[in-house]
Parts: sequence; C-alpha cells; structure tokens
Amino acid sequence: MDTAKVFFGIDDYMARFDRYIKRSEARELARGYVVGLMMDGERKSVEPMSERVHASERGLQRLLTEVKLDHEGVMGEYRRQMLDETADHQGVLLIDDTAFPKKGKHSVCVARQYCGLRGKVDNCQIGVSMTYVGQGFAWPYAMKLFVPQSWDNLDDPECLRLREKTRMPEGAHYREKWRMALDLVDLIEADGVPHRAVVADSWYGNIMDFRRGLDERNKKYVVGIRSDTLVFLEAPVFEQVDDQEEKPGRRRKYPRLSDTNPLPIKVDELGKCVEEKDWEHLEIRRDCKDEPLIIEAVSRRVFPAEGYRKGGIHEEVWLIIERRHGDKQTELRYFFSNMPQDMPTLEMVRLFHERFWIEQGYQQLKEELGLDHHEGRSWPGWHRHVLLVFLAFGYLTLQRIQEKKRLQQEWWHQKLKTAKSSIVQ
Repeated sequence: MDTAKVFFGIDDYMARFDRYIKRSEARELARGYVVGLMMDGERKSVEPMSERVHASERGLQRLLTEVKLDHEGVMGEYRRQMLDETADHQGVLLIDDTAFPKKGKHSVCVARQYCGLRGKVDNCQIGVSMTYVGQGFAWPYAMKLFVPQSWDNLDDPECLRLREKTRMPEGAHYREKWRMALDLVDLIEADGVPHRAVVADSWYGNIMDFRRGLDERNKKYVVGIRSDTLVFLEAPVFEQVDDQEEKPGRRRKYPRLSDTNPLPIKVDELGKCVEEKDWEHLEIRRDCKDEPLIIEAVSRRVFPAEGYRKGGIHEEVWLIIERRHGDKQTELRYFFSNMPQDMPTLEMVRLFHERFWIEQGYQQLKEELGLDHHEGRSWPGWHRHVLLVFLAFGYLTLQRIQEKKRLQQEWWHQKLKTAKSSIVQ
C-alpha cells in the first residue's frame, strides 16, 4: 500500500520533525510507526504494526527505547503546529487522567490504584493529561506518567531494582496528581498559550489545594465536586484564639466558628431544595453534528467549607447545580467556579461541558490510535509511544482542519456565485 497516497501529506508533516531526529533510519522508523498507528488493525503494538508497515519489528522496538530522538524538541514542534491552527483566546484547558490496565508488576509505575476504565481499584498505570480546546478542535497538549509511592521507596531494594530495570530517571518521584496537573498549567503558561479557563472533574475539583493553586496562578476555573461537599451560604464568622484566655482544659489551636454562625451544609441538600421555577433550561451544542444536549441548571454564590474546623476560610465562589433527566432517574451534578459574579450560568455550564472533548479524544487515542496498546515496560518506551500517538493524532486533526477550511471556501464561493447570478437577473 502506498501510504503517502492514503495519508496525504504525511511525508511533509513528518519532515517538520527531522531536525529533532538526526538519523535517516530513525526518521523512517518514526514515520512508519505513526502510519502504523493510523492504519486499520485491532492491536497497535510493535509486532502487528511492523507487519502492516513492512518494517523491522526490532527496528520499531529500538525506536521506542534506544534510538536517539530529541523528545522535547519533537513535542515542542508538534505543539507549535497545532497552535498555529487552533490558538484561541477563548481556549479551554482540560485536566484529566487516564488509566492503562496492565498485568503483572514489571511495567514501569504499575500499581494497584483506581482504574477509571474498569471503575475499580486494579493493576494499571496512570497518565495525567492536559487537553487544549480552541477554534472548535481539541488535541492532547501533554501527558505525564504518575509515579506511585510504591515506585518511590528508595529504601526498598526491590523498588530500586525495578526502577533500574525500567530505566526510570533519578529525578522521577512520587507527586500527587493534582500537583502534576498544576505543573501542566505552568507549562501552558510558560509556552504562552492563550486560554480563558481550566476545567477538571471532581477528582481534582474537590481538592482545596488544587483550586487554591489555580487561584494563585490567576486562573479561572470550572471544576466538578462531590455531592457531599460542604459549603456556607454566607461568609463564615470565626472567633480568633485569645492568647490571654484562661480556661481549664486544652488550649485551642485554631479559630472557632462563631456560635451564631450557621453550620455548613452539603451541596446535595441544596440541590434537593431548588424549586422547579428556578431551574434554567439550557441547550448546549456539543458535537460535530451540532446535536443539542438539553440540561437544567441553577447557580448561587457560596463559601467552600473544607477545613473550617481548623479555621480555614475560602473565597466566595459559584456553586453550579446541574440536573439531567435519564431514562430511569434524574441526576444532579455539582461544580465550583471562580468566574466573575456577572457570569451567566449558561456560560459556566458550557465551559464545563467542554469535557466532552476529553471523552471523544481518549476514545480516538485508545480505540483508533492504540494509546493503551503499548506492551513495553520501560520509562523511555512509555513516553516515546505516547509522543508518537500524539503525532498521529496531530496529523489527523490537521487534516480535519484543512477539510473544514476547504468546505468553508466552497460554501463562500457558492454564496458569491448565487449573489452574482441574482445581480445579473
């Protein structure tokens, strides 16, 4: 099969990365790997792909683990190409993580941890990712491999053996996922990427320090929260610790909530109290077919109550409650946002539903491009495979963008032709 004809422009696309892949053999292997990821086939691991692209299986394995390649240079060029077409001051940053189920314990950073794909704790790797949405297109900006604590016990000889065997760098250590997510936000900021908001689900949104980190970076956000999250409906009043106070018993360490201040309540209690007339009916257009998603939502100002027993005080935020009617039951979902006080509910809900792109993107990355098909065990191999999957996704996205431009031009030519005909008549 002539892949250059099937994947139009693939040679020009891959040629943009040549300066970061010095050897011609390595460039040819990288091109073959990217093409193999895009070709039909149930598995996108090295062995079946080598047969489809008529490449050496050993060569493709070396590409992932041994071939010299400027990883950051290739990733930077990929981002520049994508931003040239999608940079948008109304852009949105989507934070999420995805699981890579594994068998055994020898693949780098594999551990028993929550696996979203299976909905339970299972043996898997976790990648923390940032997706950029702009100009109506979404693409993966970065993905970092999460290092579990069991892979960072440097006093354990078995851990050290596994780290060495999987070629983990000395600087790779355990770091909470929410901190990794903030690192990705810092990366976006350092790259000068335009955006208006950060969106994340409740695995991140319920972490006070994550939201605080976004606030400290002057980032607007819309994040999911759990239904048992506590909030104050009015600014809480605390009684400060009096160092001169002389009372029997243990001295208080933290400010105490005033006796006259109402206790915080769970957001799901607020959801149950919303009157029917208060629900706003919103239509969100969310996919390429322009099919609407109809939801109902309300919003009000609240004060998050995490840590209030220790005197923790938080700034006022929006609480958004969304209601969706399913076939069998009605579901309520809850979100926090630090958007301006005059921000319409509709706009905040629209922003959160940009997460639709994550679901669609992961589906394509995994089902079509084999993101989770990598069978290697090393740190370099995992990151090299992810990089090449991103390149395949970038090529396909750029082709879609060019097709959209072509259709728009045809539409305008037809409109112009019709207008000229009307004038002549």
